[in-house]
Order: sequence, then structure tokens, then C-alpha cells
Amino acid sequence: MRKPSRAHTGGGRSAVVLFTLAFPFGHGEEFLETEILHLANEFDRVLVVPTVRPKEASPTRELPAGVVLVTSELSQVSTVARFCARYPIAAARSVARAFRAGWQLSRIRADLKFDLYATALARRLAPTVEFSLRDVSDLVFYGFWFHSPTRVALEMRRFLKRSVSPVVSRANGFDLFVERHPDRYLPQRELLLDGVTYVLAASPSAEQYLHQKYPKYRAKFSSERIGTPAAINPGNASRKALHIVSCSYISPVKRLKMLIDNLAEAQTSRGILVTWTHIGPGSGAYAEEVFAHATCRLASGTFSFLGHMGNRELHEWYANNPATVFVQMSESEGGLAASIQEALAQGLPVIVTDVGGVGELRQDARLFPGLLDANHTPAQFADRLVDLLSSDDESYQRYVGASMEYWRVHCSASTLASGFARRLRQIATETSVGYVSA
Repeated sequence: MRKPSRAHTGGGRSAVVLFTLAFPFGHGEEFLETEILHLANEFDRVLVVPTVRPKEASPTRELPAGVVLVTSELSQVSTVARFCARYPIAAARSVARAFRAGWQLSRIRADLKFDLYATALARRLAPTVEFSLRDVSDLVFYGFWFHSPTRVALEMRRFLKRSVSPVVSRANGFDLFVERHPDRYLPQRELLLDGVTYVLAASPSAEQYLHQKYPKYRAKFSSERIGTPAAINPGNASRKALHIVSCSYISPVKRLKMLIDNLAEAQTSRGILVTWTHIGPGSGAYAEEVFAHATCRLASGTFSFLGHMGNRELHEWYANNPATVFVQMSESEGGLAASIQEALAQGLPVIVTDVGGVGELRQDARLFPGLLDANHTPAQFADRLVDLLSSDDESYQRYVGASMEYWRVHCSASTLASGFARRLRQIATETSVGYVSA
């Protein structure tokens, strides 16, 4: 991919500073594994700033050559403590901003924690970032989440005195819907919305949510889908395998207990002895409840929990383990979940809840009609499963082909990530014209 011309800046260099939760450490944020390759192709320099101190000593994902990782070795508590001791006036400003949340103690506490840590981390890392940007004229700050990464991005821009440079944020799910959170509250929404240049929602429905929730800022909102990599052995789905697969974190919003009840209905009331494999990490009391529920409701030997898999490992598992259908009972989604996109890439028909951006699947009549109401019954799930299993081989293979084609047209990470990187580069160019490095 050829880098864009920089003639309009007089030869200045371009850079994107990417703020993540933990990437390239830990698990999650898998989308970035593909996206960062295209950012590195489009920009002269890419800096990655994880905003959560990683537990691992070393990154768990490889970064492209030339990408600069900027991180702090201090814990959140140590970072904030040193900041407050060294900059008491700045800390007092954080306290004052926190009281803008009103007089509900939980909200004041959430805002204060959010503000103090973002301000402290940005100040701590600013000298390193500033040194890496010393010859950069076309600059964009990019928060992968409309939460702490974007808050740190705003503070970093302020410390570096780069007010002309844009801050662009994605809004994906947990960072988007206030209804998912205690007190139906996310910290410092107004401050974030005032400061960012654009917010890119994960789907048109997520963008509409932002328009309705924050109409004052509607000019800043648009949608930008994130894609997934190609499958290794696409088209290996098998109706006769009677194998159901799901993939997600074991968390309440994914409603695995509902899925288990649905599968129990299929096994007991409909006599379909399907096997079920769940991929994805989970620990603690809720995960234990899910494991116990599966043991209680499902036939012995018909289910397995495989835990976390990296992207490559997951794709290889799909390639070597033909499945019949992918299922997901999420209560809420921002866009079309990555797990659903990966299943479509493999050629799997999907039976999933019609929430958030998932409803976009309805637009393609060739796909298996597997969308369920968010509050469907186990009988309704079983009906949909029976419809799929009772289709003849030719019909089933049409569904397989339709899944792969939908992914190719709408979900290819290579296509979407390259387009997004070009868009970021253009935003950096348009808003940074005239900047002269100090």
C-alpha cells in the first residue's frame, strides 16, 4: 500500500497515537491485530499507549516493525498517588470536575477515579510521546474505546499543546450504552463529547443511539464497522455434524444461561442430541454458575468449555472442527459482534439475538433467518434450530455460501481496516494543516 503524499505539509511527517485498554498486552481488542498493520502502512509513525497497566511483563501480541509502544510500569494507585503529590493544583481540578456529575456519591467517585487516572497517566507518558512526535505535523489521537483511552487521549493532546490535532474515538459496546452500567452512568460523557473531533460508532444503530442520547453533538457522530480476518478453511460447515458453537466472554451480557436453557429444550423436548462447544474465557462466581447450569440442564458429554483462544488458534480450531451453526444470545451489542463475523467467515449459519448492530443481518435475504427477539423463549430457539437442521443439503449449502459472501462484502478486516486507516490519515491531514512543530 502506497503512503499518501505529504506535499501539502511541506514534507512534514504523519503519526497516529493509538490509545487502547491493554493491547498489545493480555487478551481482547483482537480487532487491533489487523487494524494496526494498516495504520502502520498509512502513517509514518504509530504509537500505542495502553491505558491499563498490563499484568504481563511482555506484550502478548506482536507489533509491526517501527510501531512504538509507550507504557507505564506503575500501578494505577501509584500513578495517581505520585500525580497528586507532585501536582496538587491539577489534582484539585480533577476533584472540581468530578463534582460536575452532581451530588450522587457513586457518580462523583466514578468521575474522580476516571479523571485522576487519565490525567496522571497522560502527564506521566507525555514526555515520551512528545519526543516521538517531534518532527510530526499531521497528527491524530485515536481512542479505541469511548472511555478511558479517549479520556487519556484528550489529556495527552492538552499536555503536548497540540490543540489543532484531532481526537477520534470509536464507540463499541460497553463504552457506548449507559444502560449496561451501575446507576445507568458512564463518567464524564459531556467532557469527552466536548473534546473529541469525531465519535465512530460500531454500527448505524449504535450511531442512532448516540444521536438520540446526545443530540447536541450529532455532527460528531458517524458509523465505522470493524471487521475480522479471513477464515483458514471456509465452507467446512456441516449440517450432519449436529455441532453448535458459541464464542464470547463468559459474562452476564452474553446470557450463556439462556443459551443453555435453549439447548436443553432442543435436547429434551425436541430429541435433538446436539453437542455444544463454547470458546471464551470466564472466571469467578458467574462462570461457576454457568458451568453448574450446563451440568444440570444438558446431557452428559454433550458440552465443553474450551476457554480463551488467540485469533490464530481460534481460526485453526474452526478449520479443523466442522460445526453446524453458531449461536449467541447477547442482551446488548454495539455492532455486529466479532464472534458472529468470524462464524460467517467460516460459512456457519447463525442463530443470534437481534440486538444492536446484529440486526443488519436481516438485510440479506440469502442468509439463514436466524435472528431471534432478545427475549425469545427456549421453544422459539428450538423451532429455529429445527428449521435449519431439517433443510436439505442443497439449502444448507446455500446458507453456508451466503454466510461467507456476507462476510466478504461487509466484514473483511483487510478491506475495512485499510479504508479506516486512510480515513484517519485524511482527518489528520485536514485538521493539522498549518501546524508548525515547536
